[in-house]
Amino acid sequence: MTADSRGAAPRIRVAPVILQDGKLLLVRHTKGDRTYWLLPGGGVEYGESLADALRREVREETGLEVEVGALLFANDTIPPDRSRHVVNLYFLADIVGGALEVGDEPNLAEARFVSMEELVFLEFYPDIRRELRAAIEAGLPDRATYLGNLWT
Repeated sequence: MTADSRGAAPRIRVAPVILQDGKLLLVRHTKGDRTYWLLPGGGVEYGESLADALRREVREETGLEVEVGALLFANDTIPPDRSRHVVNLYFLADIVGGALEVGDEPNLAEARFVSMEELVFLEFYPDIRRELRAAIEAGLPDRATYLGNLWT
């Protein structure tokens, strides 16, 4: 265990799987000259339920209001040096209001629906593209799957 992580709790991140016309809602982040895509979402605050955190994060990043459904996936993101630990929880969600727009978070550059064909070519973190595609093609199973540690 490193000095930075001693006594620190894992960060819990929630993200929705939102489909519209066969396309998946994603957000694009930029950091310096790097750009990558991920499901919208973010950290759970102390005293906040997973569902409340998911609704808040989606609203902040995309302007959309969502209804939270079943847990679809869970995974860890732990680098080899164990300097941090993120637990990612992915829930099915449906849009119930709002209008798609990019939030004003510093690294947020774009929010849009992406086809399954385009998804294959995007830099995506954590990389659950294969599992997402398989779950969507299988009709979104109602049983959650643990994907393990997906640090890349």
